[in-house]
Amino acid sequence: MLYMQPDNSEDDRKPSFVEEARRRQIVTAAIETIAEEGYSKASFARIARRASISPGLITYHFKTRERLLAAILHHIDSRLDRAMEGGPEPLEGFSDGLGRIVGGHVRYCSEHPEEMSARQNILNADLPEGLRASVAGTRDSGRAELAGFLAEGARYGEFRVFDPEVFVDTLFAALSSVPHRLAELPRERHEDYARELAELFVHAAVAPSPPEGTPPEETG
Repeated sequence: MLYMQPDNSEDDRKPSFVEEARRRQIVTAAIETIAEEGYSKASFARIARRASISPGLITYHFKTRERLLAAILHHIDSRLDRAMEGGPEPLEGFSDGLGRIVGGHVRYCSEHPEEMSARQNILNADLPEGLRASVAGTRDSGRAELAGFLAEGARYGEFRVFDPEVFVDTLFAALSSVPHRLAELPRERHEDYARELAELFVHAAVAPSPPEGTPPEETG
């Protein structure tokens, strides 16, 4: 899981179906408000107006702004992680896995621009210390997981030998620029962009095949 934020709910009681539906309604309204009006203007009052509820209901379900923001990030990042898994089909190797990560990210950004805009607004904001630490911890664990995946691919001979940290830095920088880039492209070009970016990183990672007719290396 490259992105998913922990669910920082302090209530161990399992919410009822009605409560869960109300929480989803509030999170959706908050995402729309942040995406359209910006992080600084997304007050409980504005979010409540969009959701057609009272601000007190937001306080009842989330207590604080920090907990609402954590719920928003958890909602978006869990869905983004699932998209980057690329569906239920079994992986056909490390290259397939890497292609799914990149292509799935681009496709999710294309299909959910409001969520990605809200997410970036939140991550760019001056967050409370606890949430900022949680975001940093999730980012670091995601980077470590991806670096481990790349190193394992190299051990199995499917990826070439390289510094995984350099690759991860480059990949994360490319993925972070995707929402802005897609906003500049016509919608019909998004799938081509997803495919091209995935192929670019797969080709950068894959170990070159020996030329045809190359004799095997002698041992001993």
